[in-house]
Amino acid sequence: MPKRTLEPSSKLSPDKLHGFIANLPGMACQIQLEADGLITFPYVSEGCITLLGIAPDDLQNNPALFLNLIHPDDKASFQSTLQQSAQTLCFWNWEGRLLFPGDTFKWVSLGATPQRTAGGDLRWEGIMLNITQSKLSELEVKRTQQQLLEFSSHIQDAKEQERLRIAREVHDEIGSLLTAIKMDLAWLTQRLPKNNPALAEKAKTIEELVSKTSTAASNLAHSLRPGFLDCFGLVAAIEIEAQEFSKRSGISCSVAKSEDSIELPDTHAITLFRIFQESLNNIMKHAKASQVTVDIHNRPEGVDLIVSDNGRGFNETDRLKPRSFGLRGIQERVAHYNGNVKISSAPGHGTTVAVHLPHAPADPMANDALPQPQQPLF
Repeated sequence: MPKRTLEPSSKLSPDKLHGFIANLPGMACQIQLEADGLITFPYVSEGCITLLGIAPDDLQNNPALFLNLIHPDDKASFQSTLQQSAQTLCFWNWEGRLLFPGDTFKWVSLGATPQRTAGGDLRWEGIMLNITQSKLSELEVKRTQQQLLEFSSHIQDAKEQERLRIAREVHDEIGSLLTAIKMDLAWLTQRLPKNNPALAEKAKTIEELVSKTSTAASNLAHSLRPGFLDCFGLVAAIEIEAQEFSKRSGISCSVAKSEDSIELPDTHAITLFRIFQESLNNIMKHAKASQVTVDIHNRPEGVDLIVSDNGRGFNETDRLKPRSFGLRGIQERVAHYNGNVKISSAPGHGTTVAVHLPHAPADPMANDALPQPQQPLF
């Protein structure tokens, strides 16, 4: 095909325009979509040699030289963004990898503006840049964030396992010992001399202390791992916890539910229950509310838990305080299972925490970054 050159549309002279383009940190180009659907390069700058390792004339004569460089996993996005720009005449923006010999690669960014030629074909004018270093840095940040999320989730899982272990020991070991002590104390009390009221009073005091200790141990085991969550499920656990919260705080707490029982993996159930506990804890500490409403609904795509109060609320500045760990912990718990959380509040208008958790367990190790060749080429 005959070689076509860039037609300057500005007031710059051709020499100055080409000098300007030659100094660009990338490859200036015109990309044309022919009537038969083929892609051609009416113009490419000298930056083609540095970026692609291809002479401009060679690329103009054989556009497949560029198309063959596109990573197989990125060809679909190249075509889809091209077609979208062609259909809507919007700015074409594409990022992808180019493969070179030796399994090396470059990340490139293409930005181009479409326009119609005199012959009715669609032509883009733009620039292609090497963004390998910035892209690798971006992916490294994402990987680091993913690792931090996984580490945080691992800590939460380990904490729950340790809570479960301690709760069982408190309930089984300490509870059994306290029961044995109480039984032995009752046996001893029956055999105390009747003419020594001081000993009888002391025995009664010890019995009361044992009862208080037993209650404290039961409360501790409950706070570590509520037994009714394992026995009766999430909905019943939330209803019981709401009743206990009302007794402790004097704040009315009503629960609306779509079902009496919702089947969930243990990890999801304990996550939603801990989020509920954290929400109630925040309300009791900060909200100064008189009423709390709880909605838990089972939907085809997942479970929704919404906790609302009529308290004093807060603004965005309060939410972003460095030590606002409660709300941050809720967000991290939900993110671990690929859910989402929306926290809405305003001073004087209460607070709503809305959580959605998918039914299917998400793979926390999954990474949405595309697989990459081993050696980048800068």
